[in-house]
Amino acid sequence: KDKLEIDTNAHFFTDIDLALSQLTSSTYLGIDDRKLLIHKFQSNLPIVYFPGENIKNELEFFALQPIRSRFELSIDVELTEEILANFAQYISPIYIMISKKTTIEKYNRQSIESFILGGKDEEIKLLYKYNILRLVNIDQLCIGIHFNQIGNEGLAILKKVKEEKGFIVSNRKESSVMTDIVDIDRFHIGKVEDKLTESILGIPLNSGYIQFVPAGIRPTLTYPTPIQTAKDFNNYIKGSEYKKVCENYGEDKVLEILRKDAITKMSPIKKVIGDLMNREKKKDVVDFDYVSGVYDDGMPWNGVIAKAYFDKSKRWNFVALSSKKTKPVTQFIKDFEKETNNTAKLAWNGGYILNAELVGKLGLPESYIGSPLGLLMTNGKMLSAPLFNKPALVFKKDVVDICRVNCSKGISVSRGTDSIEFLEGQYNIKEESKKLAYYDLLYHEEEITIEKSVVVRLAGNVIKEIIQVVNKENIKIIPVGLTLVIPLDKFPKVWKIGNELDIIVKGMENIDYAIEAGPMLIDEGKIVLNMEEEGWKTNNSIKTQAARLDYTDMRGPKIAAGIDNENNLVVLAINGRIRESVGATHNNMAEILKKFNIVKAMGFDPGGSSTLVVNGETLNISPYNSNYEKNVYSLPSEARAVSNAVIGYIKN
Repeated sequence: KDKLEIDTNAHFFTDIDLALSQLTSSTYLGIDDRKLLIHKFQSNLPIVYFPGENIKNELEFFALQPIRSRFELSIDVELTEEILANFAQYISPIYIMISKKTTIEKYNRQSIESFILGGKDEEIKLLYKYNILRLVNIDQLCIGIHFNQIGNEGLAILKKVKEEKGFIVSNRKESSVMTDIVDIDRFHIGKVEDKLTESILGIPLNSGYIQFVPAGIRPTLTYPTPIQTAKDFNNYIKGSEYKKVCENYGEDKVLEILRKDAITKMSPIKKVIGDLMNREKKKDVVDFDYVSGVYDDGMPWNGVIAKAYFDKSKRWNFVALSSKKTKPVTQFIKDFEKETNNTAKLAWNGGYILNAELVGKLGLPESYIGSPLGLLMTNGKMLSAPLFNKPALVFKKDVVDICRVNCSKGISVSRGTDSIEFLEGQYNIKEESKKLAYYDLLYHEEEITIEKSVVVRLAGNVIKEIIQVVNKENIKIIPVGLTLVIPLDKFPKVWKIGNELDIIVKGMENIDYAIEAGPMLIDEGKIVLNMEEEGWKTNNSIKTQAARLDYTDMRGPKIAAGIDNENNLVVLAINGRIRESVGATHNNMAEILKKFNIVKAMGFDPGGSSTLVVNGETLNISPYNSNYEKNVYSLPSEARAVSNAVIGYIKN
C-alpha cells in the first residue's frame, strides 16, 4: 500500500511518568531511565525520533509533550499559534525518521503526514506548520535502527543533531540490540519479547525498558558471552562509585573518558571507573588494560594485555606447572596457592598437549592423553625435552627470556645410576644404524631402519614403549615425543614402561622453569614469524596440531607473552568468536604487540584454551561453555581444561 490509515488520536495520558511506562506495554520496567528522559525532554535540545507501532500516542509524547514542557505549559493550557509565532525560531526541532517505503513497519511518510495534517490534534499541526516537527526521509528497509541504511538525508540530520548535542529516541523493536557505538545520546523504549533481547539487556522476558545510553558508549559486552549486560551498565551509573567519580571529575569529563575507552578499548565500566578512583594509589606489581581495534579489512578485535613489572623491590617468581589430568588455569591457581601459601598474581595457559581427540586419531593408547608436545621444565627438572625448533619462555633466577629451543646439540638420559649420553652427531640420523641415535619431531621420515637395538619411545619424560629389534627392521616414528635408539648391549635392563627418565639437554642445564609453545612472533623488536624454521609444517607437527595448517591465516582466540623494552613481562590475550572480536592470526598478534614496545614475543596454545588470569580474575572472554545447550545466548565464558599453566607470584 502507498497509503496506510492511522486512527486519529486523543491525549492518552495525564501523568507523564505513567504514559512513558504505558508505552512499553509492561507492568515492570527492568531498566528505568524515565526521569532522565523527561529531563532531556525539558532541555532545549534537538531530538531524532524513530517511531514504533503506536504512532498516534508516540507523536503526542515524543513530539508534543517535549515542546510543551519547554514552554512550561500545564496540562490545561493549550499550545497556541501565538506562542509559536513568537518563539518557534528558538526551539530545537524534533526529527521523525520515516522510511520512504514500508516493509514490516506499519507506516510510511505519506501516512504519517496525512495523519498530522488531517488529524484533530491542532497542537501537533502547529508544530509541523512552524517546522519544529520535521519529517525526514530515510532509506531503511529493515527493522530496528540500521545506520548503514538510513541514507544521505538521514545521516545529515544525525550529524547535525550530534553537533548540537541532541539525542535519539526509539520506540522500535530490535533497536536496543542494533545500536552499538553511536556517538549520540540515545534512549531505547520497549519490551523484552525474546531470549536474544533478554540476554543482551540482562532483564527478564516481558519486562519493559526505558534505557539511556550515553554517546559513544557500548553498554553490552560481550555477546554471546556477557561480561557486562545493559542492566549491569545501568546499575553502575546509578551506583555510589560512579557518583563519587562524577563529583571528583565532573560528569561530562567522566562520560568523555568512558566514550574514549569504548572506542579504543571497550573496557567494562567498572574497570574505567575503578581506574579513576585508584589513580592516586600505588601501582601494583601487575596491572592490565583492555585493548581493541579494527583490522584493515574492517573486522573488529579486542582483548586484554597484562604487564608484570620487573622492578628490583619485588622479586617475581614463575613456575610452569603440569598435570596428568587436565584442568582449567583457575584450578591450577587454586591448587598452587593451597600447596605453597603464595598468591598467584598472573597466570595463563601453557604449551601444546596431546588431547584425547588427537590420541584417538593417532591410534595411541589413552595413557598418551595429556602428554606435552614440547619443552617443559619445573623447578629445574625437565618433564619434556624440546621436540621441534619452537620458542620457549625460559626462567633462570632473575632472568626471563624467550628463545627457540631444540635438542640438536645432544642430550643425556638417566634413571638412577644408569645414564646414556647422545651426541650431536647422533641426532636425527637417516642411515641404517646399530649405534646410539635419538630422534625428535623435526625428523622428516616416517620410519627409521635399525637392527640389534632397543627403541624407547617417550612421551614427555615417561617411557611409553620399549621395542627390541634383532634383525633389520623399519620402526615408525610416533609424533609424540623423543625416540631413542640404544644398542642391545648398552640398554639398561632395569628400564621399564612407565619409568620417568631424567633428561638433560645440552645448553639448558641452568634453567629453572621453561615452557615451549610458539610460534616466535618478535625478536629484537622485529616480527620473525617463520613456521617452516620452527617445524610447524612437518608431518609430525601437522599430525599433533589438528587442523592448524592455516595457522598464519586463521583468526581466532589467541594468547602470547612478550618482553618489553624495560624488561617487563607482558601477556596479551585476544578474544575470538564473539561479536566484538573475530580473533587474531599470529601475524595480527605480532603487529599488536609491536605497538606496546615488545622486543621479544611468542604465542601460546590458542583457541578455546586461551586463558589469562590477573589477581584471581579471568580477563579474556572464552567462547567456550560446557553448558551451552542450556542457554545458547548468554552463558558466561568458561576456561577450558589444559595440562599445563604458567603462574607468576611474589613470595609471601
